[in-house]
Amino acid sequence: MASALEHVAWEPCWIEPRPDRALESHARRKQGMSNPAIPYFSSVPWLARGLVDLHPEYGLLMQIDHHIMDLVGLVVSQENSCRFCYAAVRAMLWAQGMSTERIQGVEQDQARADLPPRTVAAIAFGRSQSRSGPVGARAARDALRRAGLGTDEMKELAFVVAFLDFSNRAHTIPAIPTRPVERIPDQLLMRLLRPLVNRILRKSRYRGQATSLDRVPSYPYVRLVRAYEGSPIAPALGRTLEEMWGSRHLTRRCKLLMLAVVARGLACEVCAPEIGEALQNEGMTESAIAHVLTHLDAPELDPVERILVPFARDTIWYEPAVVQRRARALRDRLTGPQLLEGIGVASLANGLCRMGAMALDHP
Repeated sequence: MASALEHVAWEPCWIEPRPDRALESHARRKQGMSNPAIPYFSSVPWLARGLVDLHPEYGLLMQIDHHIMDLVGLVVSQENSCRFCYAAVRAMLWAQGMSTERIQGVEQDQARADLPPRTVAAIAFGRSQSRSGPVGARAARDALRRAGLGTDEMKELAFVVAFLDFSNRAHTIPAIPTRPVERIPDQLLMRLLRPLVNRILRKSRYRGQATSLDRVPSYPYVRLVRAYEGSPIAPALGRTLEEMWGSRHLTRRCKLLMLAVVARGLACEVCAPEIGEALQNEGMTESAIAHVLTHLDAPELDPVERILVPFARDTIWYEPAVVQRRARALRDRLTGPQLLEGIGVASLANGLCRMGAMALDHP
């Protein structure tokens, strides 16, 4: 099945996969089958778990239909040129019985793919948010309201797109191998097993139920977590953020600086103040923060920050092969877990900013 992203240049993966039985079992329990990407992320457990636990189809959505989510995933992954995620969504749609012609119709022009108006609006939202980010949030909300989506539906859709922007970058930047996933619909064995795979997928995908937060978090992005209070999204996002802040491969200040750079690059007015306050609590002055955000460097930065702060900016808008080579060039200057955690933080920052602009009121 020819892919619309076959022309996208994709470098060889520069991460050695490290099997981790616990992480792989966790993914298999959640997703119903093995996840071939997990061994590549195992040196940074919060990132490996986050890519599974934040996946919307496993009990996080109460409003948005899973089929709409799949189609949004196809279009957003196409927009972000993530060959891995794009192939994974495409294979899943194929396994669920969607014809090749229908898939190609969505890829080429969702307005002509015989889809309901609400679905077309959701797909258009995913594409526009990946293209424009927070600056287009107000217009995006208005368009979704005109299509009949309510506030809770829009918040869930914002989370879906945020997860995709996170996942697309996390898989693209280290160049996770795509061919095993791209070849799934072409393999004779998979064609024979298609009905069985469809049943497994249907069994593992389920609707969420109202869920309360176990405790009110106190780390940066708490406002965003609380914006989803009552939804299963809130505790899932809270756990991922808590694990990210608790991981020791990078310092808290380094992570905050990367988040701040992405927020500045995306002109995210709702996330920037909270990150700025957290950086001041880390001992940085307003003038030092402003200098870093303007010049992507400052005398106060340590060697790791001096590498990852400008790298964070490279992850906002990118060409896959270019950002893959940029990351590869950093391997000799950082440890493997430091670089992978930096990729995870930058990827998550891109998703959080887009989600924050839709789910939070402007300060």
